Amino acid sequence: MRFTLGRRRLAISVGVVLTAVTAASLTVPAASAASALTPAVPASASLTAASAQVPFLASGGKLLGAGTTGFLSQDHEGTARWTRYADGVSKVVAKSEGEYVVGSGAGSDLVLVASEVAPAGGEEIYTSTVKVYDMATGAAPVTLDLSASPETHGFLDGAVGSTLLVSDGGLKTLKLIDISGGKPTVRTVGTYYEPRWMSDTLPDTAVARNYDEDLVVDLKTGQQVGRYQLAPEPGWPKPYVARSSFLSATRVAWTERTDDKLVLATAVRGQSEVVRTPLGPDDSTEITGGLLGDWFLWGAVSGNDAPWHAFSARSLTDGSTVKLLDHATHATKGPDGTLLVLGVTAAHGAGVYRVSVGADGRPAADLIASTGEPNDGATPLTYVGGAPVAVNLDGVAKARLSWKFSTTRADLTVELESKVTGEKFRTVVRPASGTGAYPDGSLGLAWAGEVTGSDMEPEPAPNGAYEWTVTARPWNGMPSVTTTGTLTVVRAPKAHDYDHNGAPDLIARDKGGYLHQLGTRWDDATGRLVGTWNGFSGMRGWNIYDRIESVGDVAGANSADLVARDRTGVLWLHRGRPADSPYSSGFESRLRIGGGWNTYTQLTGGSDLTGDGRADLVGLDKAGDLYLHTATGSPDAPYAAARKKIGYGWGIYNQITATGNIGGAAAGDLVARDKDGVLWTYLGKGDGTFAARTRIGGGWNAYADIVGIGDGNKDGRPDVYARTPAGTAFLHPGTGDYKVPFAPRASTQVGTGQSEMGQPYDQVS
Repeated sequence: MRFTLGRRRLAISVGVVLTAVTAASLTVPAASAASALTPAVPASASLTAASAQVPFLASGGKLLGAGTTGFLSQDHEGTARWTRYADGVSKVVAKSEGEYVVGSGAGSDLVLVASEVAPAGGEEIYTSTVKVYDMATGAAPVTLDLSASPETHGFLDGAVGSTLLVSDGGLKTLKLIDISGGKPTVRTVGTYYEPRWMSDTLPDTAVARNYDEDLVVDLKTGQQVGRYQLAPEPGWPKPYVARSSFLSATRVAWTERTDDKLVLATAVRGQSEVVRTPLGPDDSTEITGGLLGDWFLWGAVSGNDAPWHAFSARSLTDGSTVKLLDHATHATKGPDGTLLVLGVTAAHGAGVYRVSVGADGRPAADLIASTGEPNDGATPLTYVGGAPVAVNLDGVAKARLSWKFSTTRADLTVELESKVTGEKFRTVVRPASGTGAYPDGSLGLAWAGEVTGSDMEPEPAPNGAYEWTVTARPWNGMPSVTTTGTLTVVRAPKAHDYDHNGAPDLIARDKGGYLHQLGTRWDDATGRLVGTWNGFSGMRGWNIYDRIESVGDVAGANSADLVARDRTGVLWLHRGRPADSPYSSGFESRLRIGGGWNTYTQLTGGSDLTGDGRADLVGLDKAGDLYLHTATGSPDAPYAAARKKIGYGWGIYNQITATGNIGGAAAGDLVARDKDGVLWTYLGKGDGTFAARTRIGGGWNAYADIVGIGDGNKDGRPDVYARTPAGTAFLHPGTGDYKVPFAPRASTQVGTGQSEMGQPYDQVS
């Protein structure tokens, strides 16, 4: 008897959740008979009414299996559902983190939820518990612990009815575990090199892959009934594409790649002759499909080159072809010699189609459930342009990244990779959720300027060139389109940005003389300045200096530099590495600036006091006079030969700090702490002089280091970092108001504790 899945339309009710109830017995109830299924009819005869909707299969869903009473699917977020043919009710299959859902083959109504275990440091991933649901009866699930015994230990690759297909990587064995009785019955098929079960099965047969060969196994006897050698997989630099295997009652088939072509290899079961047929020109394209008797049904899952990417059937006897769908993304075996396919036709839109061989001996497709999207036909999506070329992240919390395609009815997968550091950013844009589509017809996102660091935590994106890859998946079920290009992230150099990612960095010297680069990131979730990573400068012996100061870009290389004074009074320049440097931390070898700098009790740099765009250096001498050293932009002589006296009576201060423009005027500013712990603001006039001081407040003598860190909280205003002698640290956010330049402080862990060398910090700059 042949079943049809298309005569009854589905009235979907989404949201009923299957909960896991452990049963003491391992007895699995037999699947009930299919409900009210009618004999097969030609596809055209049953496409007379609007099909029911399965919206959870729109944009990225896939099919996991199809039984006699319903089909198993998984949406783009990983939620699995069982949908009944008879009444269209759709039930969510509950699973927790670390669990995966498996169908049990064509015509079976059993659904398995397996728990994956990946031991820390272990090479083998295995399955622990398996919960078995009978979707036909709705009975309580049966639970089996595969890890309880060495006999059942292994990884659950799949199932055929009540027979589990398990591969034991540790023992290199294939196992068949029958759970239909009171306890599991285990049969070992054999020991192999790299064994695993493939996904395509029949009620009595399965295929196992053993490196470069396929083994056909009779599930009743556990014996091999066929062994086929596969062509060797092309090595690097060819892209890796997973090879598939297919089964029918009469044939076995698999895909290979030869001479840059995708090839289908087929053999009649029980015979050794293998026939190889090129399928298309692209050896990197993945396909979906299956065998229906002597027909091979297949289509490429990406690209627009029709008919190469259309879902079609090819006769393995006479070579004739039948086009079934304009495009398909996933196929799985259905009951009684059918195939369920998630795809699209111009006439009926996107949804689940049932493909069967009709009375004329030719396959035909029948829509059984629609994704519910408006039918956009089968027009392929195309990339129009409008890609970003340069992204300026100065003074913005987020920057727009967008691309234009022929429709906005599509989801985007966006990937960026820094050519300098290799750090990546990846996200999915789903305009149906309300964001991602812009009025000009482009699709994109507001990027926070962050990438994923080596510790898998977010980090500010470094300046420089990026490669981008954008894949658009149209809602009408047609092929996705991938386009690539490059863009450049730009920012002006910052006084405390040594790794060119826009976020302030601190320089910390520990008691052992090592210099450390402390990266930071503003965490919007907690409203705190947090650390990212600490890097060595690549140089030891920094305890030869009695003062180290961050001074901004004074050498003209678009990088933040340091000056350091040795104990004889000589000042040295350590140039920061440029943005395209292969090193992510550290400084160039030092250059001598000059001697006599031990006349100063205080040095500070980083504020542009003269309005020429370069950060200047200020020194306070022992007599209490303040001097300006104007930056030149030359690495050979970074400061003008003649210093300029710009103040006197500054001996009342024991700490001066260049802060950048905290007062909202046209030039950089200073803050100064007097001996009573009161902090004062000196607003720069832009000519190297300052307005009359303004009192900020008292209690600042609690700090050993006061640093004009730059914009730490990404609000566009400079902030101040302060650290106590005991190592407690705070961020004082800038307000832009010279009368009240700082908001209440917030604690931070940056610069606290000890260095990687186990040494406490003795100076943070």
